[in-house]
Amino acid sequence: MKPLIFALALAPAVSFAQSATPTYDQLINQSGAQMQTKDFCAAAATFEQAFRPDSTRANEFELFSGAIAAANCPARRPLAWRWLGQLSRHRPLSMQPRDLDNVANDPMLAPLRTEAAWPRWLAAMRQALAQQTADARAASTRWIAETQARTLPAYNGKARTAATPGFALYFSPVPADTVRMPYLVRVPAGYDPAKPAPVVVYLHGGVVNTKQFGYADRDVAEETIFEVAPANALVVYPFGRASFGWVTQPAAFAQIERILAEVQARYRTDGRHTVLGGMSNGGSAALWFASQRPASFSGFYALSPAPVLPLQASYGRLGQDKPCYQLSAQDDSLYKYSAVKATYDARPSQAAQWFLQTLPSGGHGFLYRPEGPALLRQTLATLCAQPPKR
Repeated sequence: MKPLIFALALAPAVSFAQSATPTYDQLINQSGAQMQTKDFCAAAATFEQAFRPDSTRANEFELFSGAIAAANCPARRPLAWRWLGQLSRHRPLSMQPRDLDNVANDPMLAPLRTEAAWPRWLAAMRQALAQQTADARAASTRWIAETQARTLPAYNGKARTAATPGFALYFSPVPADTVRMPYLVRVPAGYDPAKPAPVVVYLHGGVVNTKQFGYADRDVAEETIFEVAPANALVVYPFGRASFGWVTQPAAFAQIERILAEVQARYRTDGRHTVLGGMSNGGSAALWFASQRPASFSGFYALSPAPVLPLQASYGRLGQDKPCYQLSAQDDSLYKYSAVKATYDARPSQAAQWFLQTLPSGGHGFLYRPEGPALLRQTLATLCAQPPKR
């Protein structure tokens, strides 16, 4: 965190009528403009006005910016300590210990460093961050234990084992490698090992920026796919990383098929309704499977995919008569819609079941905007309801 990063990141001021009561956002924007002109006393007064009705609304960045303003206005300095104290009690804290080191050396807080409360506040912040780290590790340990407790043995040819609803964590060994690709299986309530269940495989995005497999973070359970998949479906969620993911490593693509085979060996699955898709990198990988290795799946869905396939593959007979639904936003800033549309318009005539749904807005991450879940829910409902190709 660079000095003043919170304050300078605030948006420019907005104008509002003198007679109207300004909104919280308007006041925050106004204080940001005052900070940029170094009118710290005015900024402190504006922050105080914004926080007064309900100070719990302020996030840690706003509290920190307010403290900087008050620290540089001698008459308002007590407010700096009030807001820094509130910041130390804010949970969760998004800053890391190295960010706190930058705060400790921020020249804009120099007026506070000579006061006796300064070392006490730093100590309280370091303790809060240490406790938060310890709590996160404990939560991760519990999550891994809970999810591994729900795993099933491979099918032995006899009666299939009943499965506890919830998340089960598996590790899939990669042939001739030390890598074990982790994946979650979300078992739906009411799963019956005597009845085949549809399968939804989801490949996450951000692979090229992910250093480690993310299976230890229980927040993955909040991913949209688990909310919108058909209620009776098994959801399979592999984890990728930059050094082993569905972007440039052929072995990672092959591992997805092995993971599906492992799921089919443990759970009663409906091969006629087993769909594969994903977001961003995952969406591009889904199109790769649709064009190169479609046999294991009944359909495909791709959210915000790139206009080119991974591994320099050609689109060919994409889907081979299996439905493939692509959703792309016109304001996608990562993959320009013009290139996406040009690729789709140039699709081979054999790719008759490849459908592009154009969204007027929502950006690259439209899935995480208010309208995103409903779009994916409808797409999956359509794919899982379609009669299989014979």
